[in-house]
Amino acid sequence: MQRVIRITQFTLAVVVFLAATIAAEELENAVGERRPSGAQVPADSEKRNVVKVNSAAPEPSLSNYKLELLLVVLAVGMVANYFRGSQQNADTARAWEVPISQVLHANFSLVGDGSQVLERDSAADMLVYASGRRHCRFAQGHLMLRARQDPVALLNNLVANTHERMEIEVTMNDDAFSGFVFAAVLRRRAKAVGRDRYDICTFAKVATNDKISSRFVVFSESADATAQLLDSGLEELLNDDDSLLEEIYITDCPSEKPETHEFKRDKKLLAAIRLPAPTSDGIKKVRETLEFVFYLVDYIAEAITLRPESVRKLTKAREEAFKEYARLAEQEKQEALAKIVADRRRAELDEVDKMSPDQRRKWEEKERKRKLKKEQSKRTRRVK
Repeated sequence: MQRVIRITQFTLAVVVFLAATIAAEELENAVGERRPSGAQVPADSEKRNVVKVNSAAPEPSLSNYKLELLLVVLAVGMVANYFRGSQQNADTARAWEVPISQVLHANFSLVGDGSQVLERDSAADMLVYASGRRHCRFAQGHLMLRARQDPVALLNNLVANTHERMEIEVTMNDDAFSGFVFAAVLRRRAKAVGRDRYDICTFAKVATNDKISSRFVVFSESADATAQLLDSGLEELLNDDDSLLEEIYITDCPSEKPETHEFKRDKKLLAAIRLPAPTSDGIKKVRETLEFVFYLVDYIAEAITLRPESVRKLTKAREEAFKEYARLAEQEKQEALAKIVADRRRAELDEVDKMSPDQRRKWEEKERKRKLKKEQSKRTRRVK
């Protein structure tokens, strides 16, 4: 986002520069047109008459610079809109900072950097961090406000009917729950989620549940885990037409397909909350939704208990999905071991080259006995 702002500022500077350059060139051309082609500069004795003649010529008119004036007005308008939109977003962020701060301080021992809760990432993006809570390592939040400072982005938001929202991601302890994948998203987002998220398309399937509002699509890997999750109060929240919850994910697998076998399988709870106007009623609803998200952290860790057969099925699914990564990890391990052995052998042969003839004969005899013992061991294993 910062890069976009810098590009926008640079573009505005270029527009102003081009407008000024074009205006200067046209002014120079206008002055040049009043002087006859090939005319020489008059001598000092003739300047009085020249001035008298030129004084009757028409002066340059602003109507000749309509394009340049339009560009300047456009540039000034965009700069003014940037500062006005940034200020509006700053005021909106301050309105949300108090309720968000209250909920986070009630659940975590450390919120923000100690001096402020929301950290400005750009004119339309605010970040928050919290840590120090049971069952989880930390939580990260992202407030995505309308890009009021950017006319193009603002117009796109209006056309696409997007709204402001907050995403909260809680990274849970490794032993917080048995690994499974669950998601509930708005129906208009279901197709993209099922296609783009690796954990959803690999492990979960669309679950048919008549108890859930048709506004939502539920992705479930374990019916056992899903039934217990819905009993937490999540079912009522999904069925509430006034609910601000738009998406919720519980997963122990990466959202993007790993490119190497060296990837982390953090257990996470993610939620996307729509931000209404920061009125007293809107603030109350956001606070209640955020409190429910942190309640789920405890519920998942303490109340969900999967049957042994469910756990075995989940474990087998992960072994099957990640077996190629396990093979690559084992191959890399064997290659590293072979390199160590080869380096030791090379160092040993270098020492042999420095030995005296007697020392070398003793080493060769020792090496012959080692190889013989190795061959005998191989023959013994074949007989068994």
